[in-house]
Amino acid sequence: MIEKEIKKGDILSESSHYKVKNILGNSVILEHFESRNEVSIDKDYLHNFCNTADSYITEIKVTKEDKKDGTLGIRSIWENIYNSKVFTVCFKKQDTKKSNKQFTTEVNALAEQMCKEIDQVKASKKGVADWAKKTLHALMSNPIPKIVEGEDRVLRGYKIQFESRDGKYQCIDMDIEDPENNVRLVNINTIKWLIIDNIKYIVQ
Repeated sequence: MIEKEIKKGDILSESSHYKVKNILGNSVILEHFESRNEVSIDKDYLHNFCNTADSYITEIKVTKEDKKDGTLGIRSIWENIYNSKVFTVCFKKQDTKKSNKQFTTEVNALAEQMCKEIDQVKASKKGVADWAKKTLHALMSNPIPKIVEGEDRVLRGYKIQFESRDGKYQCIDMDIEDPENNVRLVNINTIKWLIIDNIKYIVQ
């Protein structure tokens, strides 16, 4: 905020984030993210001097790690974001362990289902041994997991943490309205794609 009168020769700077609320002709009505105030800015200014987290011109397929030829992987691309530039990132959330109650419920449900199938096999006079062999093979190949696999999460915002030992970075989620609860962790190891600087990086 500038407290005094602006005069010729003054040097100014700004580091702000905005969400588009409306477009009226050549003016774009924005919500200033940090203050929640509405401002009107010319389209040309936005096109020339602002970054977008949503649109991109080019798609580039990348690996997780850097290649021997010097091509950067997604880890280096992410780590090289050393400012509050906006982006959209898709990553897999952390797996969560099932409660003992949930796991036991799933085991009991499967056991009950198998008992019903045994009765059906017996009634149809089909080979119980063959059914048991096939069922046990399927169960051993795909046992009931003790974890719930993390779902994909898309975050639009910017980094506020620029170094990490465990690969998790604090970021502001600009789609969460509550300013007291909009910090989320992005796991660099589970990033699937990233949009920044008009490029969409897709992890192969």
